[in-house]
Amino acid sequence: KVATHSHGQRLLRMMKRSRRLAGSIVIAVAFAVAASLVRIGQPDAPPLVTTFSGSTRVSGGSAGQLRSSGSVAEGGRSALADATAERPMAAKPRSVENAAMPKPSLDWPPPAASLTWPRWLPFLAAAYAGVQGIRRKLLGGAEAVALDPALPWSVRWELIKSRKELRAKGTSAPRSFRSMLKESADTLEELPALLVTVAVLAGDALRRQKGHSGPNSLNPFRRLGEAQALLFTAGRLHLGMKGDVGQMRLLGGDFLFAEGQWTMAELGSLPAIRCTCQMIRDVSDGCSEGGAAATSEGKLGILGAKAALRAAYLRAGAYFAMVAGGAGWVSGAPVPTVQALRRYGAALGCAMQLAQYHDDLLSQDMALWLARSAQEALAAIGPNDSGALSGMRRLAFRLERSCKASLKTLEQSGNAVQGLSFGEFSELQRELEKAVLFNEGAKPGDDETMAAGPGFQRDSVAEKELEHLISSGLYGPFLEPAAPVSLKVEGGPKAAMDGSLKLIGRELLEVNRLLDGALLSEPALTDVVRKEVIELFSTSGKRLRPALVLLVARALGAPTEKLQRVASLAASIEVLHCASLVHDDILDASELRRGVPTSHMRLGERQATLVGDFLFATASCLVAELGSMSVVLLISKVVADFGRGELAQNAVRFEAVAYSLEDYLAKSFYKTASLLAAACQAAAVLSGVAPDSKEAGACYRFGAYIGLAFQVVDDVLDFTSTEEELGKPALADLKEGNLSAPVLFSVQTELGSHGGKALESAHRRELVMCLERRLSEDGDLERVMALVAEADGVAQSKSLARNFADLAVAELAALPEGEARRGLCIFAEFVVARTY
Repeated sequence: KVATHSHGQRLLRMMKRSRRLAGSIVIAVAFAVAASLVRIGQPDAPPLVTTFSGSTRVSGGSAGQLRSSGSVAEGGRSALADATAERPMAAKPRSVENAAMPKPSLDWPPPAASLTWPRWLPFLAAAYAGVQGIRRKLLGGAEAVALDPALPWSVRWELIKSRKELRAKGTSAPRSFRSMLKESADTLEELPALLVTVAVLAGDALRRQKGHSGPNSLNPFRRLGEAQALLFTAGRLHLGMKGDVGQMRLLGGDFLFAEGQWTMAELGSLPAIRCTCQMIRDVSDGCSEGGAAATSEGKLGILGAKAALRAAYLRAGAYFAMVAGGAGWVSGAPVPTVQALRRYGAALGCAMQLAQYHDDLLSQDMALWLARSAQEALAAIGPNDSGALSGMRRLAFRLERSCKASLKTLEQSGNAVQGLSFGEFSELQRELEKAVLFNEGAKPGDDETMAAGPGFQRDSVAEKELEHLISSGLYGPFLEPAAPVSLKVEGGPKAAMDGSLKLIGRELLEVNRLLDGALLSEPALTDVVRKEVIELFSTSGKRLRPALVLLVARALGAPTEKLQRVASLAASIEVLHCASLVHDDILDASELRRGVPTSHMRLGERQATLVGDFLFATASCLVAELGSMSVVLLISKVVADFGRGELAQNAVRFEAVAYSLEDYLAKSFYKTASLLAAACQAAAVLSGVAPDSKEAGACYRFGAYIGLAFQVVDDVLDFTSTEEELGKPALADLKEGNLSAPVLFSVQTELGSHGGKALESAHRRELVMCLERRLSEDGDLERVMALVAEADGVAQSKSLARNFADLAVAELAALPEGEARRGLCIFAEFVVARTY
């Protein structure tokens, strides 16, 4: 059947040529080795000696000479020595014709020189190893992405570029776990590399169809495959969390997850982004305890057909369905084509996952069915004889052939088990399609324009804007609030803040409804995830971030219908913040949060990590449902900044000399201020303000300044408040080595513009030594506290927070005057005056 198709005939011809070439090479090498062992008749070859009864015949040099000797034994040995030394014999030679000529026998072992390898053989081996190294470097070890001459050159070139870019993702990571990220990048030779292959092949096939309206370049499809490969590898790292390497796997997974989500956002396809977020949410839930893919065991013989197919879909099929269907959305293909591609990807991915169980006949049988189903799904795309579509069929055909070979081996070994019937597989296929064919991802967005600016980019423009924000707070200009706001009301700062929130009371009720744990956990199928989400949102917390988002929208005059969308944005910001706290608590080994045990203390690190992934994906789903590409870019950059902040924090623990105040504030921006800056600008965009307008830019800077002030005050409270006031152990950051503003101000040799006192040289050296030995000796912690107090580190930090708050209030001049703008001023004052 295969031979009837053009791609099958081409594959068979290529296999025959390969076999003939391999046979020729083997024969040539065999002859070369044989010639090197027995080198007869060559003038420069060492002699081979044959013995006779009473004489010795020497072959090589002057071939055919006979030299006599006294006796058989003595003559043979004497002739051997003389022949090896190549000197004439003293004995008188006899005539050859008169001598008896018994049958010669070959002396063994021959001289060592005759066993040398030909000189060209090491060069051949080195050349072969070099070619294999280059091939592995460019394309990885997977057979499906080898240098397949049947693939179009455009596809092969995109795969080469993808390999290079994916390997480069770990270069920006700190040295402490760069090797782990490189190892995870090396795994991009198997399923992740095939994700890129399927994306590029599908994109090339779709762009050659009639009526194609998508991109003509293959670069977007390659980027789609890279994004899914990064997300797949991030999930594998999180699933493997255990023991001492758990935190490192969490860091590596978060980094790759952030890079993958940002790559998806850059594509600008809202349907693909929605589908990706839902996929990550479902996979995180399904891999948790009690889920279909909770364990690494996925054989049909153990789990049963339905459970094994569900596990295979969560571990691999979902990613392949996403990458194949995503290619359809990026190219603008019609819905039937997208559904056909998703069927193909799901069947191919599940088959690949099941085919790895070589010793389980039932798994191989289902993988064979799925491989055939993947080939049949491509028929719905329509007439298309491109090499790319043939390459997609060939991926499934190779898998089918592998499963047939495994089944034959298992049957020959006596493992006779009844496989699936057509009816049984059809029923399982319908169950699979329920998960694959959903229409939520096809809903178009209201605003799919790609905005530009510091909040929408990750380039030198965004870095320069961040440097400006930091230097303004550290070195000036030092401003006075345009309209000083007094918080001296009955009840203190909290009462003043509560009064300003009355402007958005109705919207806050809607946010609280959206943040109900039961509603957020509704998509979860496992009890572990559902119960933990309900527990996390059972206490409301401060909810300052949703309030800030709603105040910005109210200050810009957003109408009621747009405030509804802003409320959904505010809820997603709080979910995103909660997800980051779950992962932060694991990295910091925190035992308490808001006075209750943290998630990883209740569930363990692996389960808590998956709960955090579920919340990250849930927040991304809420953002994608807003239908604004500008908002998606803003929040995706926040997730990428989270990854950078975690890396920066864990790379410089207890580092007080090389870690500057600028580095500390950059880390604070990535972990805290980036979220508030993006939230404020997103609120402006949803309120009807242009993304690149003056008002939107002012909102971004206001949120950034407020976030930096918020983080500095948090670090001050870590020094000055008790465990009861904080809801977590005091000095927890210092004990973990996360040095903050009070310590860094105290280490400075020169005073800045925030007052304080310079420590004496001896005291400064003492402070640095306590930190370098990681507070390991008795009294180190108390001594650090005393030296920070001596240098007025806390006072300098409060001055820095005040300056950031003043800069934030100054940005509000671009907003219309009113009660909401005054509420934002009160918010800024509350941030620096709060005591909890």
